[in-house]
Amino acid sequence: MAEKNKDEGKGTMTVQEAGHLGGKEVQHQRDLRDRKEVRGQAYDKPGPPEGTAFGIGAITQALAGMEFPVTKQDLLERAGDQEIEYRKGQPVSLRQIIEDLEDEEFPSMANVVQAVSGALKEEGLSGGGEKEEKAA
Repeated sequence: MAEKNKDEGKGTMTVQEAGHLGGKEVQHQRDLRDRKEVRGQAYDKPGPPEGTAFGIGAITQALAGMEFPVTKQDLLERAGDQEIEYRKGQPVSLRQIIEDLEDEEFPSMANVVQAVSGALKEEGLSGGGEKEEKAA
């Protein structure tokens, strides 16, 4: 009977104590993640080289730092002769895409991304255009 009483107290803690320990573990895992010390499938996958972006990221990276609203001319000046890879391995002239846009003014980066993405889709250079071609 004395043994039973000994076991009853083992492994018991209050909800508050458990929460405190759980919080410490969560914080520890976050610290490891932030220091990039966590290893596993998601962390071991190779990504694009630093400074390389595809899709919407390629557009925003190429036009980073612009103050909105901007005109089409402002975009053309920033685009210069830059090529972006909207799809990996398929560089396109950002200037050419912007020249073909109908809008003359863009209130935000989101509007630019939407217009450029739409133009690339029409030319079959975005993921959506390829799917449409396959379906046809």
